[in-house]
Amino acid sequence: MSKKSKNRAKQAARISAKEHEQAHRTTAEEDERKYGEVLFSASYFLDEASADNAAELYGQGHVRDLCLVALVVGMVALVVNFMVGFNIVVFCIALIMAISGATASGNWKSVTMWALMGTNLGDSKEDLNRHNVVTPTEVIVEGPGAEVSRWPLRSLKHVRHNEHGCLAMFGKSRVAYFPASQMSVSRLRELQQFLEGQL
Repeated sequence: MSKKSKNRAKQAARISAKEHEQAHRTTAEEDERKYGEVLFSASYFLDEASADNAAELYGQGHVRDLCLVALVVGMVALVVNFMVGFNIVVFCIALIMAISGATASGNWKSVTMWALMGTNLGDSKEDLNRHNVVTPTEVIVEGPGAEVSRWPLRSLKHVRHNEHGCLAMFGKSRVAYFPASQMSVSRLRELQQFLEGQL
């Protein structure tokens, strides 16, 4: 690459960084104008990768364990049913438990994605832009479209996080997802600690 091309590339990178910083500053000012004191904010596009990461967080907890328990209990009940004396009712219940548990635990990624699409994140297939704002008293989710959802922090039920992001759950299929790609590591950690402190 020639020196002239390198200089152009550096200049383009500087301009792009300035534009990004200006857009972020404009968004932050707009958020403060609309919502008052803003502690955290993140804008993102709900693409396949971010949906997978959010679904992984949404599917954590005891539900998968219950599926595995249903599988084991169903299998044990089937064996005992054949050893002690065959009962058609016990056989049907045990078979349903075993099949349901095996299907759910074997296809856990699909199950969690299906469940996540039943939340506000899956409300629209057309507009996948999301903007989240955290104030001292509430979490605001903008999107899809012109829709704005506001949930008080006192109604926060669960906070789950990993290296990909943070998911705040407010019950009744209401979630706010903060992808790690849109926040620095330190800001994401501060967000996690703040939300966990509200539980």
